[in-house]
Amino acid sequence: MATMDYRSLLVHVDDGSRDAYLDLAARLALRFGAELAATYLVPTRELTPFTSALLPDAVVAHRMHDTGDAQARAEIRFRELVIRHGLDKSSFTAPAGRAVDAAIAHARCADLCLLAQPRGDDAHAGFASGLAHAVIMQSGRPALVAPYAGASADIGRRVLVAWKDVRESARAVADALPFLVDAEEVAVVRIVTPDAEADAPHAGADVVAWLALHGVRASLRHEVAEDVDAGNLILSRAADLSSDLIVMGAYSRPRLSEVVLGGVTRLMLQSMTVPVLMSH
Repeated sequence: MATMDYRSLLVHVDDGSRDAYLDLAARLALRFGAELAATYLVPTRELTPFTSALLPDAVVAHRMHDTGDAQARAEIRFRELVIRHGLDKSSFTAPAGRAVDAAIAHARCADLCLLAQPRGDDAHAGFASGLAHAVIMQSGRPALVAPYAGASADIGRRVLVAWKDVRESARAVADALPFLVDAEEVAVVRIVTPDAEADAPHAGADVVAWLALHGVRASLRHEVAEDVDAGNLILSRAADLSSDLIVMGAYSRPRLSEVVLGGVTRLMLQSMTVPVLMSH
């Protein structure tokens, strides 16, 4: 059975996008024969007509000039990247309006979204974290989050699938198939609480069998941990197995009228050491 590749790859760029992050996006586009679409989104305050009327003309002109210069520099870097990697299909956009809404809208028309891990010491860490949260939880598309420490040149050769018997995990595994069919080693790590393990000690074999139908040879490991420890356990096993990609569902929990990231998902975004493909 043929597995659909990623044909469109969306990468979020801003004024501080690192070369390693952009290079990863270009390498993935080449690998899958995908169009690489860059979307320039930064946390700027919208200059409304009302605000402009209250500010001196020189201030308005200076702010617009600075914004335009930063966008132009980002586009030049991206165009140079495209030429350097010999990409046939690419685009660069800087959509107007609320950045988070634009990110969600563009992500919904991509096969895979590439985001950079939010950095705690970055001046715009809150914006980056909110944007990642929105794309992962609201776009309906898988997101590949790259660690700010960098990633290997050819990710997805040794993949850890963090499996739970829930919808989000099933969605993530299906969304990651283009990586999984090319992987040299896939380890499905089923993480359960002590009570769940006692109830279903052999659960998890079905997903391994389903992967085999797609030509993916995967091993199955059972790990017992409380929910609070699951994120650290995933990171520990990824290190033990020398994994260069983690695939997992992105989980949420309600808080009043808001949906916030679950503890494991939030920990992975904060502490990842290898790229993480998440789906909700």
